[in-house]
Amino acid sequence: MIADAVQNPVQASAPAAQPFIVSPGFDAFFFFGSVGAVFLGYAAANVFHVAGFYVLAAVAIVSNGPHLASTWTRVYLDKREWRRRPFQITAIPLAIAAATAWLTFHGELRLLNSVLLYYATYHFLQQNWGLLRIYQKRSPEAALRGSAALPLRLERPLLYLSVAWCALHRLKTGPRALFGTEVYYPDVPWPALHALLAVSACLLAVYLVLRARDGSLRERATWVRMGFLAVAFTGFAVPFLLITEDGTSAFAAAAAWHGLQYIGIVRFYHQNAWKAGQHRDSTIMSFVSQPGPWRGVLYACMLWALAGAGFLVIYAGAYATRGTAFTLATWEGVTWLSLTFSHYYLDGIIWKLSRDKTLAARLLVAA
Repeated sequence: MIADAVQNPVQASAPAAQPFIVSPGFDAFFFFGSVGAVFLGYAAANVFHVAGFYVLAAVAIVSNGPHLASTWTRVYLDKREWRRRPFQITAIPLAIAAATAWLTFHGELRLLNSVLLYYATYHFLQQNWGLLRIYQKRSPEAALRGSAALPLRLERPLLYLSVAWCALHRLKTGPRALFGTEVYYPDVPWPALHALLAVSACLLAVYLVLRARDGSLRERATWVRMGFLAVAFTGFAVPFLLITEDGTSAFAAAAAWHGLQYIGIVRFYHQNAWKAGQHRDSTIMSFVSQPGPWRGVLYACMLWALAGAGFLVIYAGAYATRGTAFTLATWEGVTWLSLTFSHYYLDGIIWKLSRDKTLAARLLVAA
């Protein structure tokens, strides 16, 4: 037994119940198949030359709106969050909305769009790292230590460096415009970009050699994670490198993919949080999160209804302030940016597995 552990540390470690976060079908749709959204965005922008505004509008209805609503269900429809961090979930979002409105009315659209681009890229990246981390915890390799765990530890830098190269390459070659405004960007020299690509390629080569040598390629969990790394790279590479017709379409494509992933994450969270049955701390969410196809339909309808309420606020506000500087476009920009920035902020505090053992138990439990 000791000899087997030395020769093949992956197989010697205790196996996880299954390598998937939820189930093969659920993961295939939300965490793997969702990357198909970036190819739809590519076709719309580069093949059919659809204006970026229409691509963004379609994404808002199908994916982005419901994914913002998912955050609201996770935060504002749960009394525990109100008791735990009332200031963070009320005062900070209001301050974000006030700052966004002030910058908008003072013509700082370039600054706002720049913050959006970089914040969104970081946010999308962190979401994929979070999913990858859960996949790692489901792997037999999770129990390994020392040099035996090196291939597992290389997966995070592989993800981060490859995404950084995609983003910096786009900023170097363009287009750099988002919603018709050029963003602020660093002028990274080509040698630095080539060096980053070389480091990423060498890291990938080392990773694959180690995988071939340690026998982990015989483990299904390894192929699941390698597949997810490929999907994550694709999700960033297509918008940054291939959607060159319009920056807005590129952003929308990435947001569509991100939104579908996120809806799956929150759905899984609610199913685990309320698996004991309906609870008074979250009467609505604990009800629609119970097993059964009709509960799933109700869950989806609720997300679209909440997203629709956001659109109603925009149009109601524009109607109430008609004839003033508060136009429909102004209401759209301020409302959407405020909700988006708040979503990024809230996600940064509610999904900290390292700080929240209860949350970690819910998300890392083997399904």
